[in-house]
Amino acid sequence: MEGAKLAPFFIKRTMIYNINVILLIKYIVATMVFMTIILAPAWLARQTGKKKPYSLMVRVGSWLFLWTGIGWLLALFWSSKK
Repeated sequence: MEGAKLAPFFIKRTMIYNINVILLIKYIVATMVFMTIILAPAWLARQTGKKKPYSLMVRVGSWLFLWTGIGWLLALFWSSKK
């Protein structure tokens, strides 16, 4: 009688698979958004035509000081300043 209360094996397995796929897609999208945010100052420096040493300073500054938020904003400012 207890077997009647449980869902069939194939339904449980399919639901778990679907949840795992959705979770995987969510993490892939979140990683892509995070990487886009990290690389934004370097991309802007390249688009505004900064010279190589200045562009390198922007890139290194944004990678090293990203965790502060202020460092990332400073790198964003350096990259967009003409």
